[in-house]
Amino acid sequence: MNDDLFAAAEVIGIVAFAVSGGYAAVRAGMDWLGVVVLAVVVAVGGGTLRDLMLGIEPVWWVSAPGMLVVAAATSLVVIAVAARHPQSKVDSWRIVLYADAVGLAAFTVTGASIALAEGVRPWVAVVFGVITGTGGGVIRDVLVRRKPQVLVGEIYALASIAGAALYVILRETTVPDGAAGLSAGALVLVIRAGAMRWHWHLPRFPEPHA
Repeated sequence: MNDDLFAAAEVIGIVAFAVSGGYAAVRAGMDWLGVVVLAVVVAVGGGTLRDLMLGIEPVWWVSAPGMLVVAAATSLVVIAVAARHPQSKVDSWRIVLYADAVGLAAFTVTGASIALAEGVRPWVAVVFGVITGTGGGVIRDVLVRRKPQVLVGEIYALASIAGAALYVILRETTVPDGAAGLSAGALVLVIRAGAMRWHWHLPRFPEPHA
């Protein structure tokens, strides 16, 4: 992916996941420091997992510490807005979900792109796209004591798989890299947003009664 588009996708992903993590912390009743910490951890979590598994040293945000500043600044905006305009839990959860969808789309593409640049096989690049895209959301859900969306029937990881696969396939054709990234990110966003809008779910087992 060309440098300008990659940088834009990284910033979009950081801001989106920081909003997602920040509002999840607000809903969980955390203090202001908790909002900042959760926003930053969610924003950098997926990429950190990817780099550790690929053996990339140092992990990406050490080389680009400005991304931590962007995540922290975003969390401060979340604190200011939430403090000034308290919202219902339903509304704040919608913010979490839609911000998460944007972050999922952006980081799925950047994750697959980095994995390809590291020389892994195409199908492995798809896996790393999914890890990068979903990792932050999994960390967020665990820290606020929710079952991760990837495990409870949500069309979440599937959206990431579809986008990462499309990106890798298009990279093997004559489609320009930028167009491949935009197309793949759009596919992730459309699938995830559609799943939220029309309540698409994977089959799941009922929870046992106590």
